[in-house]
Amino acid sequence: MILNLEELAQEVATKTQIPTLERDVLMIFSSIISTPNFWEIAYRSARPFNQVAETLGILQKKGLIGTDNEGQIFLTPEGKKIFAELKINPLPDYYCTACSGRGISIEKLKELKEKFAKITKERPAAIVNFDQGYVTEETTISRIAHLAHRGDIEGKEIIILGDDDLVSLAAALSGLPKRVVVFEIDTRLTDFIKEQSEKYNLKIETYQHDLKYKLPLEFLNKFDTFLTDPPETIKALELFIGRGLAALKGPGCAGYFGLTMAESSYLKWLHFQSLLAEKFKVVVTEAIPNFNEYVNWDYLHSSIRNDLSFLKIKPNLNWYRSTQFRIITLPESATTNEDFLDEDIYIDEESLVYTKMEA
Repeated sequence: MILNLEELAQEVATKTQIPTLERDVLMIFSSIISTPNFWEIAYRSARPFNQVAETLGILQKKGLIGTDNEGQIFLTPEGKKIFAELKINPLPDYYCTACSGRGISIEKLKELKEKFAKITKERPAAIVNFDQGYVTEETTISRIAHLAHRGDIEGKEIIILGDDDLVSLAAALSGLPKRVVVFEIDTRLTDFIKEQSEKYNLKIETYQHDLKYKLPLEFLNKFDTFLTDPPETIKALELFIGRGLAALKGPGCAGYFGLTMAESSYLKWLHFQSLLAEKFKVVVTEAIPNFNEYVNWDYLHSSIRNDLSFLKIKPNLNWYRSTQFRIITLPESATTNEDFLDEDIYIDEESLVYTKMEA
C-alpha cells in the first residue's frame, strides 16, 4: 500500500472542515507511536481533537491501526511497514515534572492549595449548557503564583469573567488582591462563591451575569487585572477579551486567559492573534503551553463523537490542556462593551461537541 499524505490530509480537512496539512498528519503519526492511549495522542499531537480523531479513524479503515479490548491503539503489520517507510519517530518527552511544565513553582503556596482544596470540595459539577470544564487545584494555584510573579495581583483590583475554576476563591484566600469581583452566568457557581466568601470572610463581590450583555458602566475602567477562560469560537474570544479590556483601568494593565489546540486550529490561532494585535492593540507578553490542565468533566463522553472504537474508552489522564496567555494594554489599546445577542458563541466546527450536536 502507498499512503499519500497530501490526499489523507485533504480527506481529513473535508470531513472535519478544519484546515489540515501534511505536517499535521505527521505530528499525529509521531504521537501514535509515542503512546497507545488515544487521549494522550490527542494531547501530545497538539492538534484539534476532531482532526486527530478523524485521522486515526481513516488509518483504522485503511487497516493501518487497530485497537485492543481496552481501546489501546496499535500499528498493524501494514501500518508498521508504512510508518517505517515514512521514517516516523516517536516524540521525545522533555516535560519538567518539578513544575508540571509551567515554569512556575507553587512550593511556597502549599498552605493556600490546602485551603483551596478544602473549601472547593463541594463545588458544583461542570455542565454542558455553558461549555464548562474546570482546571485542577494545582492549576488554579499556579495561576495565582503566575499573577503574583508578574506583579498583577498583590494590592490589585481583579475581575474574573466566568469562574467555574473558582479562581476568585483562591485569589481571595491568598490575601494578595485589594478587590476581587466575579461575573458568572451560572447561579450554582455564584451561590457557591458567595457562600464560601461569607463563611471565610473573603469579601468577594459576585454578580450573576450573561457576558453576551455588556458590563454595567460602574465596572468599566476600574480594574488592574482580568482573568477569563472563554469558549473557543472567535466570537466568544472576541467577546470575553473585549469585556476584560473594557474593565481595565488603562495602559499597563494585564489580562490572563487560556487557548487550547484541542479546539483551536493554527488558523484560528492566527485569526485570534490578528484580533489581539489589530482590533484590541494589546501585547502578548507570555504564552505558556499546557499551563492549564483540566479535570475530565462528567459530560465529556455524552457530548463528543463516539463513532470510533478508541473514542468509546473514557480518558484515564487529564488530556485537555490550554496555553496560558498574558497580555498588556498600551495607550492605543481599544476596548468593546457592546451586546452580543444574535451570535452563537459556544460552538464551531472545531469544538469538541460539534459532531455530536450536528448529528
